[in-house]
Amino acid sequence: MDLKFKRILSLIVKYGVFIVAIPTLAIVILRCPYVIPFLACDMCPVVDCPSKYHRREFVVFALGYIALFRKDFCAWVCPYGTLNDIIYKIRRKLSKKTFKIPLELKLSLNFLKYVVFVFAIIAILNGNPRYYVPLHTSSLITSIKLAFMTAGNAYYTRLALILVGLLLGIVIPRFWCRFLCPYGTTFQLIKKGLRKLKNGYKNEHKCEKCSKCGNYD
Repeated sequence: MDLKFKRILSLIVKYGVFIVAIPTLAIVILRCPYVIPFLACDMCPVVDCPSKYHRREFVVFALGYIALFRKDFCAWVCPYGTLNDIIYKIRRKLSKKTFKIPLELKLSLNFLKYVVFVFAIIAILNGNPRYYVPLHTSSLITSIKLAFMTAGNAYYTRLALILVGLLLGIVIPRFWCRFLCPYGTTFQLIKKGLRKLKNGYKNEHKCEKCSKCGNYD
């Protein structure tokens, strides 16, 4: 396939998915009752969330697209990742200044990433609990207002984490995706594991049994 056509198609899919997913993003950020979204959509009481009805179709599409075109989900499919890209690109249009993360801060952020990931795993093992009961309304704006009025501290903590990650993405590209998103961390770990398996397989077949590496098998 022509590289230019492939690039254009990738951009159409990336921003097309984002546009279609805008209502879902608004609900997931401001109204999703679960600690980890997208895992219990079938049982979710938020009846106006598109993900409740179209999650399976999206998963099938995403897996097929990734497999066919060998695209990274976080960079080319995830609508929240695209939102991070859009915000950073707008800021770069206004200011060309870049921010380099100091090594010490990067190590701390990597530690935070795994803290959030472990917390997400614990939440899933505990049944991915709901931290408030959403009230049913016919209006998205009204339902979001009611969420703010009826939710507790856990809701505001998750909301603050999401919004802070998005705001920091103004100066650090894909801050949420790289340092806070549990799904992003999951994909990173899977890719690292596959890369190690692939490199190990290659090295094993290149081995000349010279014993210089200390392996005498």
